[in-house]
Amino acid sequence: MTLILIQLAALAGGGALGSFLSLACARFTPALSPTRWCAALCFPGSHCPHCRQPLLWRDTLPLISWAALKGRCRFCSYSFSAESVVMEWLVASLSLLVLLSFDSLTDALFILTAASLLMMVALIDRRHLCIPDPLNYLLLWLGLIHATLAGTETPAIWGALSGYVALWLLAQGYRLVRGYEGLGYGDMKLFAALGACCGWQGLPWIALGATLLALAGVLMLQLRGRTQGVSPLPFGPFLAIAGWVTLVLQTRFTLL
Repeated sequence: MTLILIQLAALAGGGALGSFLSLACARFTPALSPTRWCAALCFPGSHCPHCRQPLLWRDTLPLISWAALKGRCRFCSYSFSAESVVMEWLVASLSLLVLLSFDSLTDALFILTAASLLMMVALIDRRHLCIPDPLNYLLLWLGLIHATLAGTETPAIWGALSGYVALWLLAQGYRLVRGYEGLGYGDMKLFAALGACCGWQGLPWIALGATLLALAGVLMLQLRGRTQGVSPLPFGPFLAIAGWVTLVLQTRFTLL
């Protein structure tokens, strides 16, 4: 019975976390400073983007409110984007999966926190072609603190340094060859943060995985006829996916 309650709590907590992550991504704009972004999370309160009517507290309950109202506004029947409920389901499911997969509470919290930050990175970079510095710095410090607790701070520090330098050199080479920027500083900072989380040993696997995912993404766009000339493709989402998979394999299975 206790185990069932813990699992239900993980689902509920994950749903609430997913709702917050979706809100944070929706209210981000590149022009906002970190302080103003934090303020935007608190004001204005949750409201319908169509009629601007404030939502009732029960209409903000993760997952439940979407099912009860069929994804529509209570007041004007405006159909909300499914992005929020998808994020809620994803994080809720991930929270339960992490709880069941990791015996160490420290590792479980580390994996879940890293996943949350990387989801925000992927979504914001896809929308705005930029990665907020606060997310990269939080991920960097998360990796360094976890490595210190685990006694592996040296590989983490070298991972952060080598991750940034490697992508910086790659970006300079790309600019010299192609004549325009191919990687942003946000990507470099993200790779450095992933180096802190996975250690320098994980960086080649992250780079390989992200490159293969990016190539697959370009191929899909070409097949759909959506590439014309120089079309920017955010690299952050691919780094985020490859980084999280590498992190899980290292932490749970010690395969890499």
